[in-house]
Amino acid sequence: MKKILFLACLLLLLTGCTAKYDIKINEDLSVNESIYMYGDEELFDTYYKTTRVNVLKELLEPYEDLLKENKYQYEVNQDGYIYIFKKYDNIKECIDNSILFNDYFEKINYTKNGDKIKIETEGFHPNSTDDPERFYVDDLAISITSSYKVINNNATSINDDTNTYSFNLKGDMDDFKVMFEMDTTSKFNPNMKMYITIGVTVLIIIGAWITVLVLNKKKNG
Repeated sequence: MKKILFLACLLLLLTGCTAKYDIKINEDLSVNESIYMYGDEELFDTYYKTTRVNVLKELLEPYEDLLKENKYQYEVNQDGYIYIFKKYDNIKECIDNSILFNDYFEKINYTKNGDKIKIETEGFHPNSTDDPERFYVDDLAISITSSYKVINNNATSINDDTNTYSFNLKGDMDDFKVMFEMDTTSKFNPNMKMYITIGVTVLIIIGAWITVLVLNKKKNG
């Protein structure tokens, strides 16, 4: 059912797909899952007599019952994308039920060692030619935002201000995996970088001030 659900959403974008998949790990270790499905200009051009919202609503209609059955909420944005979202009580529940992870990765390993939690995927196969049910994904962006310090990862890019780790997956990256490990004893502090910068600046100013005093003392001594 999970695979059918995600493929159904992908098939809404008949001429190709750009998908954005976001996971946010909260302080209580609950998880917010968000999926953004973007239509391209070719899709909307085929329905030139109506708005983008109406196009997406029409394409989404056959799958609304399926989304509701799997407890997903959804919205159609006027800028031309479908927003699908769900909240899980914990990380393990998300991994076991995530429609994207379970469709595009053969296996998702969840390891909890004391206060450390690690997620690692195996077998990324987005565009298998021998699977007639699998829809081609041109570009898939996965991002994981954590309320805790990340101690190990293989992200494509990192946003230090939000503690977001992004993984940009292309169709030819069949051997790619997502690896992400965090320490639940150490909360992410969005102001830490600012505090460090201020601290270093203060130390530099104090150092310069002491140097000037010493030089003046020697000069007048």
